Amino acid sequence: MSGRVSVIIPVYNAEEYLDACVSGVLSQTYKNTEIILVDDGSTDKSGEMCDSYAASDDRVKVLHKQNGGASSARNAGLREASGEYVYFVDSDDRTVPELIEKLLGSAEENGSELVFFDAYAVDGDTGAVSEANYGHKEVYSPDAGAALMKRMVANRDFHVGVWQLFYKKAFLDRTGLDFLEGVIYEDYLFACKAYCLAGKVSYVPEFLYYRQYRKNSVMTAKKAMKNYVSADAVYRAVCDFSDEYGGVVPDAYLARGAYNAITCYEALSKDEKSEAAGRFRELKQDILSRGAFGDTALRARCYGKPLWAAARAAQKIFGR
Repeated sequence: MSGRVSVIIPVYNAEEYLDACVSGVLSQTYKNTEIILVDDGSTDKSGEMCDSYAASDDRVKVLHKQNGGASSARNAGLREASGEYVYFVDSDDRTVPELIEKLLGSAEENGSELVFFDAYAVDGDTGAVSEANYGHKEVYSPDAGAALMKRMVANRDFHVGVWQLFYKKAFLDRTGLDFLEGVIYEDYLFACKAYCLAGKVSYVPEFLYYRQYRKNSVMTAKKAMKNYVSADAVYRAVCDFSDEYGGVVPDAYLARGAYNAITCYEALSKDEKSEAAGRFRELKQDILSRGAFGDTALRARCYGKPLWAAARAAQKIFGR
């Protein structure tokens, strides 16, 4: 193995976790790496810490930019990446020392444009580690990305975290893949596109990453207008992508995005619902125009909670 790997780490107010994250990347058994730290307008000591890492290790490059969110930071890092492969790490997570070595080995051995793997879930409040949430139910042989995605979605075994994928840079360049900025749930769109466009994807059935979650994180905080607008925008973007590529995205995955958007709307306050009512009507019309992706309960959900509850009960008894 000799390919250079660009590791991109978006950083925003992460001083509490940054040392463990960056130290883990610098301590990887595979050394031909560049580490791109993107300081996304941090207001704590994160930016200074990034500069300190760069001063002590010439593999580290730092970009300082105005705050624009994780998508903006990842895109900035991608534009600077010079490696043959790219890997994204979140600044509050940790990596197993052999992660890059094993993922690069699989990519080169199988000629893969993408490699995925298993990850631990870490409770940020208690420190408890679990193999649930980010593991896989079976061992998947190398295959075309769209075929693998279809199979994993059917198995309810598909994960969208971009940190759970290892990318060939030429593939990202060829497809023009980047992150939709200004939204939450961007991983749902990016991972879908990556799988559907990849000619070959391989799997390393090992737990190589510690994914930390906290109750007050962006993805677990109380729902608000940005969550709904983001979920709506990402749902529409995935549908547009699927339409452009001849319905390549599995119906169950499209339904998952629709459910998320509806759930986010229902979590809004009364005033927020009134403000977003027109957009929500358009969302439901779009879902219904697509036959609710063959999901009876989703169709019922577009008509209101009572009908949805009845449909869900029938679904459990009779199936989809």
